[in-house]
Amino acid sequence: KQQAKIRAKSAAAGQQLTCISPNDLSMQLILMHMINLISVASFGRASGVAFSVKQRALYNFNSNNLPRILGTRCFANTVGSSTETKADDDDVHRKHYAISGVGQRSKVTCKTNTNHILEADVPKKMGGGDEAPQPVEHLLAALVGCTQATAVYVGRMMKPRLIIEKIDFDIEAYRDERGALSLPITELPFTPARLQRVTGVVVVHFKDGVEVSEEQLRILGQQTEARCPVANMMHASGCVMDIQWRNGADEY
Repeated sequence: KQQAKIRAKSAAAGQQLTCISPNDLSMQLILMHMINLISVASFGRASGVAFSVKQRALYNFNSNNLPRILGTRCFANTVGSSTETKADDDDVHRKHYAISGVGQRSKVTCKTNTNHILEADVPKKMGGGDEAPQPVEHLLAALVGCTQATAVYVGRMMKPRLIIEKIDFDIEAYRDERGALSLPITELPFTPARLQRVTGVVVVHFKDGVEVSEEQLRILGQQTEARCPVANMMHASGCVMDIQWRNGADEY
């Protein structure tokens, strides 16, 4: 029985290795599978298991066998190409954005590569024409829009699913104006120009009849903030994000 178990384990290990795509292997995985092979081989020899000629050639690991083992099907074209493989993987998963714009005085009109028009301006007291939202208001709108889309996705992927009907947002933010206005203009400002804090409330309304626990709501909020590109970027800048997530069913 023990020998049968070892044979099954060695066969499973061999099958698993031959099914792995070479482009998906990193050096860490190579080492992991090598250790697995060595363990199976050692266990088999100690128990008197008879390996086939092909198995003995593969499992008989030593430094001289390393080039040949790396040349087998499961390890082929892996060594020396981990950087290229990672770059290829990054390209596959990279999502691109593009925008062009024309600015006149304080106002700018932009066009996205998805054929949408955005405009930004600043208030008259700042020398602008107040003809469009301020750039930072666009940033907060981007946070709201990104949070909405990401939350719907996260809720749909949770088990059980959380179907979101709508989300109400009430968001505020502040920054220190000295970060943008400090003089002399030839010196970098001591105060960062970024937003320093974003606060607000996100009220999530779920599909009728769906009961959502506090833990589920916590996971929804946590995973949404972690996966939303805009929120992630704001976190990384050092901005404090203090947004409370609430269940719409508890608001009445």
